[in-house]
Formats: sequence, C-alpha cells, structure tokens
Amino acid sequence: MFRKFFISLITIAVIFTSACVADEKLPPNEQKDVPTEQKNFPTVKAESPFDGIDGIIAETLNDGTEYAVYLAFPTKSAEPFIYNSKPMRSASMIKVFILAAVMDKANRGELDIDETLTLNGSDKVGGAGILAGYASGTQLSLREVLELMITHSDNTATNIVIDRVGMDAINAYIKSQGYGDTVLRRKMMDYDAIAAGRENFSSVRDLGTIFLKLYNYECVNEKFDKIMLDFLVKQTDTDCFPAALPDKQIAHKTGALDGLYDDGGIIYSNAGDAVLVIMTENFTGEYNTIQHMKAFARAVIK
Repeated sequence: MFRKFFISLITIAVIFTSACVADEKLPPNEQKDVPTEQKNFPTVKAESPFDGIDGIIAETLNDGTEYAVYLAFPTKSAEPFIYNSKPMRSASMIKVFILAAVMDKANRGELDIDETLTLNGSDKVGGAGILAGYASGTQLSLREVLELMITHSDNTATNIVIDRVGMDAINAYIKSQGYGDTVLRRKMMDYDAIAAGRENFSSVRDLGTIFLKLYNYECVNEKFDKIMLDFLVKQTDTDCFPAALPDKQIAHKTGALDGLYDDGGIIYSNAGDAVLVIMTENFTGEYNTIQHMKAFARAVIK
C-alpha cells in the first residue's frame, strides 16, 4: 500500500514539473516558430502631427475672413496639411518667387548678385520700403536691392529687380518649377494694371512648397538658399508669426493689400521645425485677422 502511494506521488510530481517547464519562456534560440497568422502583434497607430487640425481651424480662424493654410513638419511627416488652397492675390508674397528666380539666374551664371545698379528717380514708387527715400543716382549692389525687397518688402527695390531680370523670365522660372497657381502680372504700385484687372497671384500650396524647398536647400542650391534664408530671417514685419512665437527663429515673408494680410515661412523650433503659410481674402479687418492668425500659429507650433 505504501509503495503504491509513493509511486503515485512521484508520478504526480513528474507531471507537475513538466507542466511548469512547458509554461516557462524558452531561451530565444530554443523558441518554437509560430506561424505568422497565430502571432498576436499589437496594432500601433502612429499619431499624425495634424491630428485635430480641422478643429483648430474651426476654433481659431473663425472671424468671417476667408483663410487658406499650408502646414508642414519636415522632420515628422512627408505630406503637408493643406486647407483651401487656390489662386489668391499674392500681395508681397510674390517677392519670394522673384527672389528665387534671380538666385536661379545667378547660379546659372546669367547675372551677378554683386553687380552694381543705379537708383533712378523714375524707379521710385510708394508703398512699403525705404529705397524711395534714397537720393537719385545712389548705387547699390543687386544683393542689397534684393535684401531690401525682402526685409522691408521694398516696392521700389522689387520693381528695379523686375526691370533687371524681366517679367517674362521670372514667370518662366515660376512655370518651370511647377508653381501652377503663381504668376507675376504687374509691377508694384501699378494702379493702371490693377484697374485693368492684372493682379499677381499665388497659393498656400505654391508658397509652402517653395519654403519647404528652401528649408531643405533644394530651391536653387545650398549656397543661394542660405542667402535667401538670411534675408527672410531679417523680415522687419513682425506683427504676426514672430509676435505669436517670440521665442522662435522665423524665416518668413508677409504681404498686405486692401482686404488681405498674409504671412508664411519657416519656423524653427526645438519641438520640430515647421513650414506655415496663411493667406487671406476679404478680411474682417487687418488687426482682427492677424489676431486669429496668431492664435492659429500658437495652437499648432510648439
């Protein structure tokens, strides 16, 4: 009786021990292969940097102004977020494309950005800028004129550049780069052209694309792109994005006309660089519109 009981205990112990070993994780090189369809891989959904963006637009850009938005995070997402992109009056945002067209010609050896230009009395126009206040006969390098065109949005400087390069050549560059919504149809402060319906146009898609190319040094090349970015960082109109994000370095351009205010460029941030462009039409007022644009910038840029 005792012998049978002892044998039974040994048998139970062996079975129990075998079961425990079977439940333990084997060393990696001894694990049995499990058919793929039987493995329980967790499903992980990558968070988009644009999650909730529609709600942010509804919350911040809701003052009755027509807005268009381009937002890209070059280090986070290959695709940008684009809202309401279409050809819109470009105001001074067209100057970014003029700048790139000149740098492209310089890269091709067709002009020298350090060549000397002479300011004539007939060059001077009103609106934004300081060059019209210079004495006629003043000599400046093309580089200096280009810088004024961007940093002070100088209309006189812009018209000098258009005369130097040619409107047709600038438009040929724009077309060759695939900026399908962008066209230069008049010089700055040309009221006759405006009255005749000849306006300059662009879109947030085209502007976002050129700023993204600049960010990646793929607009012309690293040498000339760095020059352009240096001009854009020195932008003197700081009422919108720089006011909203005072701790960020921003390479950008603004534009304003009756009924619109635009801002767009590259925002450098430790949390992730961004390309942000906002264009408007039929605004409810410049101050009010800028406040809404600032609110949007603060909501999407960390």
